[in-house]
Amino acid sequence: MCFLYSASTTLPRFAWQACRDRLRWLYCPSLPAIGFAARNTLASLIALAAALWMELDSPQWAVATVWSVAQVRRGESMSKARWRIVGTLAGAVAAVVFIAAFPQQAWLFFPAVAAWIGLCSFLATFSVNFRSYAFVLSGYTCSIIAVAAASQPDNVFFIAVSRATYIVLGVVCEAAMALLFAHNLASRARATMLARVEDVLHRLASLLREIVLYDRETLIHAGEFSDVMVSVHHGIEFPAIEMGRHSHAGDHARAVFANISIMVTRLVGLSGSMERAELSKDPLLVDTRGRLLQLCDRLVSCRLQRNMLDTLLRHVTQLHALFQDRARSENDETRRITHSVLCDAMADLATAITHCQAIFMPPPHDRFRFRLPGHRDLRLAFHNGLRGAIAIVGAGMIYEVTAWPGGMGFIAITTLVCGLFATRENPVVGTSRFLSGAIWSAVAAGCLDLWIIPYLADYEVLALVLGVFLFVGGLAKYNPATAGAAAAYGLLMPNLLMPGNQLRVDEVTFLNAALHTVLAVGLSLLVFRLVLPFDARNERGRYGRHIRVELRGLCVMPLPPLPQWWIGASVDRIGRLVRHAARTSDHTAAGDIRQTLLLSAVGLNILLLRQLKREQRHEASQTLTLLMRALARYRPISRRGIAMISVARRRVLLMLRREPDNLWLLRVLGCLDGIGRAASDCVTENRTSQE
Repeated sequence: MCFLYSASTTLPRFAWQACRDRLRWLYCPSLPAIGFAARNTLASLIALAAALWMELDSPQWAVATVWSVAQVRRGESMSKARWRIVGTLAGAVAAVVFIAAFPQQAWLFFPAVAAWIGLCSFLATFSVNFRSYAFVLSGYTCSIIAVAAASQPDNVFFIAVSRATYIVLGVVCEAAMALLFAHNLASRARATMLARVEDVLHRLASLLREIVLYDRETLIHAGEFSDVMVSVHHGIEFPAIEMGRHSHAGDHARAVFANISIMVTRLVGLSGSMERAELSKDPLLVDTRGRLLQLCDRLVSCRLQRNMLDTLLRHVTQLHALFQDRARSENDETRRITHSVLCDAMADLATAITHCQAIFMPPPHDRFRFRLPGHRDLRLAFHNGLRGAIAIVGAGMIYEVTAWPGGMGFIAITTLVCGLFATRENPVVGTSRFLSGAIWSAVAAGCLDLWIIPYLADYEVLALVLGVFLFVGGLAKYNPATAGAAAAYGLLMPNLLMPGNQLRVDEVTFLNAALHTVLAVGLSLLVFRLVLPFDARNERGRYGRHIRVELRGLCVMPLPPLPQWWIGASVDRIGRLVRHAARTSDHTAAGDIRQTLLLSAVGLNILLLRQLKREQRHEASQTLTLLMRALARYRPISRRGIAMISVARRRVLLMLRREPDNLWLLRVLGCLDGIGRAASDCVTENRTSQE
């Protein structure tokens, strides 16, 4: 009885504690959260007042625009506002074209709009950050304007101008209010960028320590490091926007990430070579490891300050000279090759530190530009476009068959939600939260439309009441755990209010609007979950096959890409695999992530080998040409390909023995060893996974 009593009293206590922690964002918000919510609530109310004063036909979209553009970081808001205007204008033009091309022809009009939505979703998948949002916005803006003008095609131009007007109005109000709350924006953005670069250097120290000590989990942690690099690389765009166009700190930061990624991938190909050669007790290699561990200690304590960066650069330069001297003076080929690779890695790190100095102390008349490309997934883009098109055609068919009075709104909201889902790497993630946000928006709008707004006669009182609901939505959007649902709440709740100067929403109108809104979100959720659903395991296999085909192309293409291009695409792929495996808690993904990282090392060394071949004409150049042709024919990741690499290595090694002072041959051997080791590990990993 005592046990039962204690359990009955303990369980409610735990439940209350969990509920209290979950709602802490509401009853105990932080000061930044309060500032964010207050800023955007004021901007929304000002935008609504201006839209009512201008007597626009749909003033609620000005409020929705404010919450759509509003982001936690000012740089994100500025970028999203810019691309929202571009997408709105493109969608408005497309809507006018479709209405003019297919008047009173529903079964030509709906497929044409569906095709446009599919094309926009397809192109959005190839872009990152809010550039993809511009494509999506042009899709659903076209649908919203075209659907609204379907029954009155003569007014399509005025409807398009009206929508563009309240979109621009919402953007301007949000931007103006954000400027009032922004203090020392450039200095805070620089501090954010420096903190992110410092975090990358500290993570590099941990990973480099594992590589030096030959940790068995090095490849897994290297994959996690790639995921961090991708997220930081994508996020660095927004502090760069806040710092202004005159600053090139963002370009230097991207160059830091590129050089560090090349260094890590280069060392992955070298990782474990000393252990495999059973030279771990060699005094020279023990000294080399000790010096690299000292470098790791310096990187851990590194801060982006002038004195510390100068000291670190001098230390890396000394290591570069030391490893170069050891590569030139040693007698053992294995140790010479190892130190040659380490010498190149120190050169990569020195270049990265130089760019770190340029972030901290920009050089005069800095015109440096750098872009790090990412992976472009053609199949995912096609699936996103096809799903969006199927959803619109299905919604149009429901409207035509049922003659539902709210069918046009149902189609418009379906287009909007499908477009938002299409910008995600895994469209299934977050759909349930978006549906819950849509339901909460209907509940909040119902309370306002049916119980509160009918008793209000002045805008000031309406603003006071509506501001409470918007403020709560702002607090929820600032909280990461509820941001997905809050995005739907801020976007859909103003649309359900339908405020107007001479308009009061009755129960039937509201229930129809709420029904078609929630059903549209539900239809979009079903389409993305049932039609060509995203499968992380299928994605991993597809990436592996795609990279293997790319490796054969790298061997023979007339103009091979720069190593930065390959590293950017490879790091993006690895980061996606790590994120998707973490979201689904798939522990079987470790082998595929390791294979992808090894394939990335093979591709980098192939490009470096071709770069070396262009730098100098030598007897070994013909051997490298024959090797590249053989690898393109027999595949680098195969037993025959590994055998061809071994044959080429023996030939180059004989040339090195005839020319012991030729450091170019040492670098060639380092690339050949990197390809051979990574390919052998990949074949072994593949055989183990099949068994």
